[in-house]
Amino acid sequence: MPKVPISKDEFRSIDEDGPSLPDLAPDTTQGAVYRFLLEHADQAFRQREIVEAVDVPEGSVGPTLKRLEEHGLVEHRDRFWTIADAEHAVASAGLHGAATADDIDGGFSDDDVEAWMETAVDPIESETESDEGS
Repeated sequence: MPKVPISKDEFRSIDEDGPSLPDLAPDTTQGAVYRFLLEHADQAFRQREIVEAVDVPEGSVGPTLKRLEEHGLVEHRDRFWTIADAEHAVASAGLHGAATADDIDGGFSDDDVEAWMETAVDPIESETESDEGS
């Protein structure tokens, strides 16, 4: 996907809402490192081990880990790095996955959501109605 320049207004507003979320798309260094640690959430790794496991430039792993740590996605002790606590990792993975999906497909417009809501069926309500009819 080609990168496009941003408007001057977007540029000026970059830091206004606090630090932006890191780009965790699979084709980015941050995304590759984060996903590796998330997939191995029960382990901690030295930076060298992350470099060997993930196909990214060696010199970019250290700064990437620091950026992910600043966002609370990973943590380290001594020379070891791991995903942040499991509950936080799962929640943030969902958040970042949704944000990445919206970046790729543009998300759903309010009109699309409204049209869907007109015909959507509540699975819990439907299940309750079918149980009462039995």
